[in-house]
Formats: sequence, structure tokens, C-alpha cells
Amino acid sequence: MQLAAHLCGTRVNEVLDGEDTFVSTLSQLGFKRVQINATAVNGVDTSKNATSAQAVAKLISRHKDLEFILQKNEETRPLWEGVLLSNDEYCGDSGKLPPNVTMLVDESKGTRVLSEAWPTPTDGYNIGYAGCIGPASIKSVLEKVPEAGDGREVWVDMESSLRSSKNGTDVFDLDKCYECIDAICSAEQFAHPEFLR
Repeated sequence: MQLAAHLCGTRVNEVLDGEDTFVSTLSQLGFKRVQINATAVNGVDTSKNATSAQAVAKLISRHKDLEFILQKNEETRPLWEGVLLSNDEYCGDSGKLPPNVTMLVDESKGTRVLSEAWPTPTDGYNIGYAGCIGPASIKSVLEKVPEAGDGREVWVDMESSLRSSKNGTDVFDLDKCYECIDAICSAEQFAHPEFLR
């Protein structure tokens, strides 16, 4: 199992300032991926997005053992575009992301709105797709995303659609995860794992 830390609020504000005390603990805790959710809906001071590309790139360069995921949407454009278009020792060549960075195409910003577009990745970086992907939509999404990927390896991200209220508590719902697995397997995208039958 690969764990992905989804940073929001204060933790993203720290990253935007280049502060990596918290990020430095993630690898030791078993996390291999770090998603930086630099949006207002996630409690982030987005006014920093435009001036933080260099600080974020330096932080990322200090943690080559982690894969960083930048949300790619209009709100985060100043951050991801700043990292992408920089041409220096931390960001690499202009038009390419550092090798341990991918982008998550997510105009919904975790607000449960199904994406209407699945853009083809450019040569400069890998991408994943998000936007209300869950049990009800995974089958149709997986019919469109490989075509959009144009032969490239792509991935999908699900989080808010995999949550439920159980006993009055908001929880990550494994039953919904199993529903997604069943939908993917019934569409013959993958064989059904024997241990989940």
C-alpha cells in the first residue's frame, strides 16, 4: 500500500513558505506521496501562490524520496505555472517539472463536481485526474481517461466521493472503495482480486 499525505491549510501555508519541518516527518511515517492542496476551500492563503514557486521547488528538491502532487486548476495556476516555467537548479528546465513532481488536474478542488474535461498530458510532466470520481462515475471515467492519456501512464484520484457519515462521524468509507473496485472489474478494466471476493 502506498500512502499519500494530502496537505491542506496550515501545512500548505508552511510549504508555500519553504518550511519543511512537517514534510520531513512524512517519509518516516510511510508516506511516499504528498499532495499540496493550495486552494482557498482547503484553508490556504492563496495570495502566496504567486510568490512561492521558488520556495516550494527548493523544498521539493530537498525531499527526492517523496513524490509531490500539485493541484492543477485556475486557482493554483500561479504556483504550478511558476514551478513549471522556472529554469533553475530547483525546478529544472522550463516547461518540465522536477522528476518527483506530478500534477493533479482538479478544477473541482474537492467540491464533488464531476469534471467535464480530461486533458492530454504534455511531455513535461505526468498527470492524474480528479473531480467527483467515485463509485457512481468510475466506470465512465475509466472509459475516457485512458484515451485522454494518449498512451501515457495516468492515474485517478478519489477522496471526497469515498467519504460517508457513519454514526455521525465523517469517515473514509472502505465500502465505497470496494464499490469502485467492483465497477472497475465489472467493466473488465482489471481482473477482480481473489482476496476481495
